[in-house]
Amino acid sequence: VIAREQVAAIQVCIWMANADRNLDPEESHLLQQIIMNSGLDADTQDQLVTEVHDPPSLEGLEERLTHPVLRELLLGLSWELAYSDGTLDTSEEKFLTGLAKRLGVDEARATELKDAVVAQLSQD
Repeated sequence: VIAREQVAAIQVCIWMANADRNLDPEESHLLQQIIMNSGLDADTQDQLVTEVHDPPSLEGLEERLTHPVLRELLLGLSWELAYSDGTLDTSEEKFLTGLAKRLGVDEARATELKDAVVAQLSQD
């Protein structure tokens, strides 16, 4: 169960990094570091590294990523990643809206998470 949730969480990060159709070398490097430090078996790590440049299907994500707190954390992290360059691309926003729906995070809670992340980033 833990490995399944880890893989799903990393795949969400991979999709977020690729949402604007521009995978920066820094994003790729960070994703590879996350994968290599995940503690997952070597075959799973190799598959995830391949997915960095060829994102996997998110079909069934809601069955693989089941913990409600982890779902919200990943949504918040995804908002932070999207805003990390100071702008929000339309494709990033569409991806995040769809991700919230897919993960069962209601619209009010998703907006609350987004607002909290934006407020925190504007303070930094």
